[in-house]
Amino acid sequence: MADLDIGALGLLDGLEGEAREERAQLIAWLLDRGFSIDHIRASVAAPMMLPAFRVLGDDGELVSAREVCESTGIELQLLQRLQRAIGLPRIDDPDAAVLPRADAEAVSHAKFFLDLGYEPDDAVAVMRVLVETLGHAAAMMREAALKTLLRPGASEVELARASEGLAVRAAPMLGPLMDDLMRLELRHSFEMEAVNAAERAAGTLPGARPVTVAFADLAGFTRLGEALPAEELERVASRLAELAHDVAVTPVRFVKSIGDAVMLVSFDSAPLLSAMLDLADAAAANDLPGLRIGLASGCAVSRAGDWFGSPVNLASRVTGAARPGTVLVAESTRDAAANAGGFDWSPASTRRLKGVSGEVKLFRVTRA
Repeated sequence: MADLDIGALGLLDGLEGEAREERAQLIAWLLDRGFSIDHIRASVAAPMMLPAFRVLGDDGELVSAREVCESTGIELQLLQRLQRAIGLPRIDDPDAAVLPRADAEAVSHAKFFLDLGYEPDDAVAVMRVLVETLGHAAAMMREAALKTLLRPGASEVELARASEGLAVRAAPMLGPLMDDLMRLELRHSFEMEAVNAAERAAGTLPGARPVTVAFADLAGFTRLGEALPAEELERVASRLAELAHDVAVTPVRFVKSIGDAVMLVSFDSAPLLSAMLDLADAAAANDLPGLRIGLASGCAVSRAGDWFGSPVNLASRVTGAARPGTVLVAESTRDAAANAGGFDWSPASTRRLKGVSGEVKLFRVTRA
């Protein structure tokens, strides 16, 4: 190591002074830990994370797409689609050994879905949605981990040691954690959308189904962003999502958060109405800005956990028309919940909403 000129290898380019010295110490430490020059060079953007990455499966070995095809039985064209679906770069040369073995193994798990009888398009879609969802979880875990690891004045070597130690402690639990959560979500998904007799007779997936959709957004969130630091603004939006999860009790289902808004659905309109009234109360009790809440009912299609169709668009437009602190519903939801007790309805107006054909009768809802 003493005879190795790290600077001549280009591993210190762009660094000066203390930062250059710290990087040189880190690279020397990594070399002593058994990392190769090529492995370090390939991770020049974040070399201090290499020990943690090794614990999480990346040993620096590179493979080609052709090798992955031969080992898994996945045809090349489908493999390339799967790689793009999980965010890996496009590699035109199938014989170039440029894909980290750990990433290739992640792609190869798609073979499991093909063996179950999934269509290739469905396997690609499942992998894409898995990575999108896990990407959000990974980003949150990274943020929480860095809060644990970062210390004032910590050197790159110290941070590398600390991140490796945290990875060693966390890695054994990642598999069981994801396994249990996936099983939980599968149970809930099948429970929420049980196959009915007509679908069994037809032998096909359901198309559009009657559903009630609700949105809630934070009034004045844009103006709030001019008065609050970004971190505080994020905490406000996260608190709304947390409260929405709290009120989403079966048969109500939390669909997603979209910045300063949340989306929930239910096949039964009355429980969703009740949940949104609870959400409005919870937001006020937690000193959040007033919520604008809108609901609409109609036929929509569910794909990959999201919903598409006219009631989704209408509910979004109704939300935009609601006053802060109120729950406003389209006539379709008023009709769907007409026989449900516990609500008071008051006509709001008949309006034309952007992107919605014809006039829409609106009603304000409160608890009876």
